Amino acid sequence: MSAARKAVAAVLTAGLAALTMWLYTVKPHIEDRLQDPLVSKGRIGAAVDTPDFSVKVAKVDVASAISKPSFLGTKGKVMKSLGLFVIVQAQIKSNKKPFTPGHVRLVTRGGVAYDETGRADLPDISSGFQPMLWAPATYIFEIPKDRLAGARIVVGAADLYNNLSGETSIDLGIDGDRAARLAAHPTPDYALKTS
Repeated sequence: MSAARKAVAAVLTAGLAALTMWLYTVKPHIEDRLQDPLVSKGRIGAAVDTPDFSVKVAKVDVASAISKPSFLGTKGKVMKSLGLFVIVQAQIKSNKKPFTPGHVRLVTRGGVAYDETGRADLPDISSGFQPMLWAPATYIFEIPKDRLAGARIVVGAADLYNNLSGETSIDLGIDGDRAARLAAHPTPDYALKTS
């Protein structure tokens, strides 16, 4: 009986080991659509609130080039774009505890999303935000000229979000006619402000 028991235990152990290795290789593939956060929508000029943070977009500028201020007061470096720079000036506050945006994207018609420009020469102007204090935030996006219409800025609470996370989606008020005017006559040299 002890040999039969050992054989059953060996087969059961080998089966559990094989099952463990199989489960280790299986990774859950969760669709992004299943993990959409709770979205608060609004328009430029109005505060959009989530339980964790609030965002108010004050102004949107469009430029064909950006100049970075120089440290010594001399003329700064000018960065040109093949498309357009979209500069979104906002105010953000935390509603509970110190808050750092996890993701900020510019989403245009058709759902095309653009991350911040990512140019190393541009300073990271917006960082952490404190509870109950509005603080300025500037986000710079570089997009093709034909993608400006219907633009909205999306600010999320964290890089890893779940379906209970807060996210704001703010319409920047750029319809087709206004987008055509802005794309035809962008600011030739937008000077970044240092604070």
